[in-house]
Amino acid sequence: MVFLYPRANRIALLLFLLFLAAAAAGCRTAEEVPPGTLVIEGEGVKDRALLTLDDLKAMAGGLVEADYFAINTYGTREYFRFKGVWVWHIIEETVDLKDTAGTVTFIGEDGYTVQYSLEEVQREDYLDEERPGAKLKMILAWERDGEELAPEEGNPFQLVVGQREPGDVNKPYWVRNVRTIRID
Repeated sequence: MVFLYPRANRIALLLFLLFLAAAAAGCRTAEEVPPGTLVIEGEGVKDRALLTLDDLKAMAGGLVEADYFAINTYGTREYFRFKGVWVWHIIEETVDLKDTAGTVTFIGEDGYTVQYSLEEVQREDYLDEERPGAKLKMILAWERDGEELAPEEGNPFQLVVGQREPGDVNKPYWVRNVRTIRID
């Protein structure tokens, strides 16, 4: 094979290699987080926290077991019994919040993301329109209808929240396989 412009080819190759080296130098690999681990991080926390299912189960002071009414975008109405921990309790027990903290974002393994204000996470009075006296908390559940969420199907944590008002379509705001809670 004969190169018509050998010097130009060498220069192009050199520039390409320099570009790759610069790109690689600017990249850093994310810390590997073991499966089944919940990460709490963000600009609104002083230090990152990693929690396992056993860590959450040990948070007896925030334990919640309750029936949650759900309405999805198609109008399907159903009940589920969940067991988990109040999200605000998890935050209080595991991280120090900065004064600037204001939003809490829940990110599932599939990238599904839902964002709440810190005040919404602290609420203890979410509704169930079928049971007017019910007062529900936003929880991170590991059990649904008496069965533990299967780790082989993803991170065994599901965000669950009641309704803000009667008729509220709340199920789209639930996040399965929560991997990260980001506080900014």
